[in-house]
Amino acid sequence: MQTLSVLAGIVAVACGAEVYFEENFSGDWESRWVQGKMEGKEMGKWDVVSGKWFVDEEANKGLAPTEDMRFYSIGAPMTKPSTSKGKPLVMQFSAKIENHQYAFCGGGYLKLLPADTKLETFGGDDEYHIMFGPDLC
Repeated sequence: MQTLSVLAGIVAVACGAEVYFEENFSGDWESRWVQGKMEGKEMGKWDVVSGKWFVDEEANKGLAPTEDMRFYSIGAPMTKPSTSKGKPLVMQFSAKIENHQYAFCGGGYLKLLPADTKLETFGGDDEYHIMFGPDLC
């Protein structure tokens, strides 16, 4: 099974070092995140794991898809509005691909979405401001 862990998506303004969003997947993480349900797509379930290899099990927790050949969508709202106008914007996340199979195609992306995005139905064709992350194919 392909395991992709997304760790601590952080959006910060570098000058003031104000953190607008940070996640360590502790406690009731599912109450902070909304799993998307794209119409006509077979959606997979998420879990929080440290993966096969880690130094600190608690610190290395991240989201992982649990089923092969599924679509995945999950999002969490920022706790307060942010702007990078006139300041550098720093976004960071980690992706750990532990079991690469050559027939596998997919990726893990971090997207900064507009405030009015409906996370419940968010999919690949929805609007976003910034997107980055690894592709595997």
